[in-house]
Amino acid sequence: MARDKIKCVLGRQDIPVIQDQPQFIVDLLDTNILLFGSSMSGKTNLIRLLVTVLHKQYRVGDEQIFILDFGGALADLEHLPLVSAYFDNSNEEYVKRVFKLMEDQLKENIKKLGGKNFRGVESGQPVHTTLFIDNVNAFLDEPRYTAYQEKLAKVCRDGLSKGITVVMTASSTKGLGTLMSSFKQKIALEMPPESYTEIFNQKVIPVGNNPGHGFANVTIIPDDITGTFPLQVPYELQLNIADNISSPEFSSNIERYFGSSSVLKYKRFPDVLTEEACKSFAGDDIEVPTDDLSVNIGLDYTECRPVIMDFYSSKVAAVYGKKGFGKTNLLRRLLKDFIADPKYNFVFFDDGRSQLQEFADRIDDDGRKMYIRDNTEMLLPFKEKGAITEVKSKVTPMQLFIKLIHEYYMDLSQARRLSNLVLNEVFGTGIALPSMASERNIKNTVFVLQSKFLYINSLASKDFMEIILPSLAARADDMNWIIIFSDVKTISDSETRDNFHSAIGTAFLLDNIAEFVGERGRKSIFGAMDVKTLKEEYAQCEEGDGYYYSIEKDDLKKLKFIKETEE
Repeated sequence: MARDKIKCVLGRQDIPVIQDQPQFIVDLLDTNILLFGSSMSGKTNLIRLLVTVLHKQYRVGDEQIFILDFGGALADLEHLPLVSAYFDNSNEEYVKRVFKLMEDQLKENIKKLGGKNFRGVESGQPVHTTLFIDNVNAFLDEPRYTAYQEKLAKVCRDGLSKGITVVMTASSTKGLGTLMSSFKQKIALEMPPESYTEIFNQKVIPVGNNPGHGFANVTIIPDDITGTFPLQVPYELQLNIADNISSPEFSSNIERYFGSSSVLKYKRFPDVLTEEACKSFAGDDIEVPTDDLSVNIGLDYTECRPVIMDFYSSKVAAVYGKKGFGKTNLLRRLLKDFIADPKYNFVFFDDGRSQLQEFADRIDDDGRKMYIRDNTEMLLPFKEKGAITEVKSKVTPMQLFIKLIHEYYMDLSQARRLSNLVLNEVFGTGIALPSMASERNIKNTVFVLQSKFLYINSLASKDFMEIILPSLAARADDMNWIIIFSDVKTISDSETRDNFHSAIGTAFLLDNIAEFVGERGRKSIFGAMDVKTLKEEYAQCEEGDGYYYSIEKDDLKKLKFIKETEE
């Protein structure tokens, strides 16, 4: 049955003009609620009271509750069946998530209601949502939350008629000027005398230090009242005391009323997200692919769903980020199952930092791996006047890497950049390297590329990025080649950079994205994104946070990465 009222009894009022002390009732479909009060005056009690009243009157499918706790005293409400999300002030991303969820809920409700108001539909009424914000002044005073203030104003202004009610507590009217017009129901507990005038536009006799005792205007007239009286003036109020949710009686009633049912829960991630914790958050109803080309890398911050790196559809991945932000941990996660699968071969292209040594060491079978990092002296075949001789040469890591690709994976003898043969540019004219690629036809290889030599402005790096990489990427699906650039650096040459970006299917960023894009501009694969929009949409990264970007789908997700243990 569609609801046209959500009435909640919260206390009693003294209305002298009718010589009565009726119940104080609010209708959550009629008004948002703004409660003022000094410290220890009973503000938190009102939130607890309203939350418990809603649990007594409604069930899953009727109501869902979101709580932003800037006062730090409501954490025990998180486990209640109708509380979909409880977040405190510890992580900006959770605050952002709540406003994103409210935006999405408002859009969804508008669509479902088809232009009608929430209380005006006969059927198909969405679940009602109540958003509680305790100590909204702390939210308004925090510079990092400035981007969300307009989102709050929109929910307060437009949400009520579409099934979203906002209940806020505040210690003062500071910063609330434009918001107050969206709150028909105002309550003021113990406050300085001048504050009552600001709230109600009328003087009152202060109530003194009496928790739960204050003033409120009337928005709902109780059914048993006779006589008329002004509504928008303050009348003395005594709020009820909220139930103790930890009491055996309350817990027993909750168990009897709700059983094991609850609304969809948006949980806080632990500081360290383990694979076991990830499975717990995802739940049994969320299927995680188990094929050997799908890797569960973490949880999406908005929906708490697994983020899957699908190497079946995206064979080339790039990892960006600062030192110490978790790039190595991500690489451990991406490579874990491939290293354990004996059918996969590995090519590690490192430099003097030897940052890929731990991964090479995990592969006991030397036949499965090739590790390139140092200059090497070797004999190279040299063709002169039709005769082949050998010349001793010092070969750089970049040359060794290209030589390996030519000999075992792809014949580069006819590859050209402009009018020059690639092998001539890399090794010099006359070096005649044989290729066994067509005979070997090596499949199932993971290339892990973490060398600074890939990004310097040299002929060899240009040849790789502009000629070799596109060719490897073109054959990657047929050969099941996976290419991971595990620490991407800035590429100064625009043509080389464009070729590199064109080959990338998926990118990861372990850094604050707005700052990263602002610093590197268009010189990264994220460069076309708008810095201002990124600042508004995404909070600062905590430890273990990062971004997953599917280039093909233009899909950017912020996530908490699964923490892999070092071996």
